[in-house]
Amino acid sequence: MNGPGLMRNCWLISLIFLACERPFIEAAKPELVVIAPDLTEVQTSTIITIRVESIHFRAVEGVNLNGIPMDPAPPGPAYWQIQINLRLGLNTFFLEATDQGGISRRDTAYAVFLPHRISRDAPALPEGRGGHSLVRLRDGSLMVSGGARQQMSPAQGESFLLRRGSDSFVQMQQRLRKPRTGHTASVLPDGQILIVGGSRIDSPGSVSDLIETVEIYNPADPEPAFHEVPVQGQPVRRANHSAIIRQENGELLLDLVGGYGDLRYGSNPFFGIRRDLRTFRIEPDGLTALNTAASAPSIEYPTANHTVTRASPDSYFTLGSQFENGTVINGNMRIDYPRGAGPRLSQLPGLLTPRTIHATAPVLNGLFAVFGGRIESSRVATQMEIFHEQTHQFFSMQPSQALAYRYDHTAISRGIRTVLLVGGFNPNGTSIPTSEYFVTLSE
Repeated sequence: MNGPGLMRNCWLISLIFLACERPFIEAAKPELVVIAPDLTEVQTSTIITIRVESIHFRAVEGVNLNGIPMDPAPPGPAYWQIQINLRLGLNTFFLEATDQGGISRRDTAYAVFLPHRISRDAPALPEGRGGHSLVRLRDGSLMVSGGARQQMSPAQGESFLLRRGSDSFVQMQQRLRKPRTGHTASVLPDGQILIVGGSRIDSPGSVSDLIETVEIYNPADPEPAFHEVPVQGQPVRRANHSAIIRQENGELLLDLVGGYGDLRYGSNPFFGIRRDLRTFRIEPDGLTALNTAASAPSIEYPTANHTVTRASPDSYFTLGSQFENGTVINGNMRIDYPRGAGPRLSQLPGLLTPRTIHATAPVLNGLFAVFGGRIESSRVATQMEIFHEQTHQFFSMQPSQALAYRYDHTAISRGIRTVLLVGGFNPNGTSIPTSEYFVTLSE
């Protein structure tokens, strides 16, 4: 065959070849948008009506929520609704829309139900403190140590104790060997309290402001006191950092994350925000550095004035923002410790209200509240938000009663579904003696 017949057959073969090579295009699926209520906010009503809108070129025949058919809703066929009873904590909604062509799409939405109240009928400190530490002793008592009376003022060495069942803090006879603020206090497995880092003045501005000595306090001693312990290797030289106590291969380890400190070490120190995670071995007679500022794992962004919270035995998360020249830097990250693999760092979404020098505490299983803090240099936050550590999602919170304006404070669980907020500074930089309770209510 030749001439026009050959050309016609080649043209047909080309069409067949092009048809076979044409990429498969998946049929468009209906999309659902939750339009009410605002599920990015914490819900405080037990019963809510969920309204969704279907966005699709073809009419949607039906929408299910957790397998239950939703009802058509005004103003037209694209809207659906259903009334739902919420459970305390995180609620998961599986939405499925099916169009008239039988094409379905599934989506997942989350709602946090957290009815709560704020009570100022809480134990007060004998005098105001900000930048202090707060730990729970083995007997259930709470101990506040160090801190400052005023922003930019010298650190204090007093400690205060709230005994279990008591309604007031009392000043302890024992004092820190080195008055400090912006330090960390960690409870060791044997009940001793390890005091690390900090500075001689609130809001340090140079390496000379930092305190390198480490102290330990044993409440079980017949005559308990704070004692200095030596550090072998490159010293601790940071403040406004966070600390993690963990066990690995039979060793008790201390990880120090971020903070203000010396970025160089050696003969030419340089003060700045650190972006490393240093590890120390905790021994009966002190600490031994297992790495240096140069060899320690690096954090993606400089981090200081953040919080660290345990999510599971081998997982922690840090929350906090940095403000630089009008720019917000997200410092949120997750720190996991796979067995035998060392720390693994991963980025988390940013806070809904970027903040620093705030407090974080668990309020329910998997849910953690972020309280107060500085929004920027001249503003203090009263807005709270909730972080769900498994979905890595933040939910904003409209409080039933506003928190007091406070930053550089502490928060700790006390009793079932109760968090105690202690101390901090007010917007004028004066320390606060009063405390508050955040109470999660029953369903």
